[in-house]
Amino acid sequence: MAGLLLKAGSFVFIILVGIFVRKIGLVGSEAGDAVKKLMLNFTLPCALITSFSRIQSVSVTLLLLTVLGLCANIIMIIVGGIASRGRSGGDRAMYMLSCPAYNIGAFCLPFVQEFLPAMGVAASCMFDAGNSIMCTGGTYAFVSAYTAEGADKRGFDIRIVLSRLSKSVAFLVYVTMFILTCFNIHLPESVLTLLTPAANANAAMAMLMIGLTFHLELKSEYMGDIIKMLVLRQIWAFIFAAFCFFVLPFDLVIRQALVIVAFGPMSAIAPAFTGMCNGDEGKASAANSLSIVISVIEITIVLLVLGIS
Repeated sequence: MAGLLLKAGSFVFIILVGIFVRKIGLVGSEAGDAVKKLMLNFTLPCALITSFSRIQSVSVTLLLLTVLGLCANIIMIIVGGIASRGRSGGDRAMYMLSCPAYNIGAFCLPFVQEFLPAMGVAASCMFDAGNSIMCTGGTYAFVSAYTAEGADKRGFDIRIVLSRLSKSVAFLVYVTMFILTCFNIHLPESVLTLLTPAANANAAMAMLMIGLTFHLELKSEYMGDIIKMLVLRQIWAFIFAAFCFFVLPFDLVIRQALVIVAFGPMSAIAPAFTGMCNGDEGKASAANSLSIVISVIEITIVLLVLGIS
């Protein structure tokens, strides 16, 4: 238990270092974006490549996880729409963009990478493949057309989704490594040796990025909506985690990975999309940052409860 808490505490420590160096001006306001780009386009892809390379074969299970990621998002889009009935178009957009979607690559994956075997990382990645289709453009394409004050009235445009996914290095690596693994094609050991140091650095880079970009502004007028959105996500997290762990007929490692993912924070892109739909981007950002704090605590508790160390 002490070892687990120390590992989880090391993640929190790096987040706090990021917050501290930004606050004292040791780095500029653009540092968070720079680290984010480096993490998403370099260390995260390296982590995905090395993790997938340790998997000998791919089962239908991993394909089903992508569908599961899609379905989890769709359910919470509907929940967000129901919870915001009667509100302005911007408010409805905020709920429907903030309630679904998980920050997996930059938050959940480092925990999975640290505490679970390679199959857990692969399971998280395949779930995130479905999740990414929605949170990187799919949800926005729908919500912007659905909400009365949406910025885009053309309806669901698959081109928006494909355009965003084609620019995501991590998503392209997901697809490439999955295909290679399906055909039992493995990268040379020399390549994996070259990428391993960067892969091992991914968790630290992700936590540092979170700290550098962390901004929590809890205005009194924000709290009603923030609490409501977070409560909706927490209820769904417990339901989804229980379903994944006790109902799904997958291997234990896969079910453990899904439980960790279930308690992940809001998508980092949701506040920007909220603003594009005439919603309150500041309120969505505050909810997003608070969801990170909650997720750190909850995932640590999940690791303790599941006996993962």
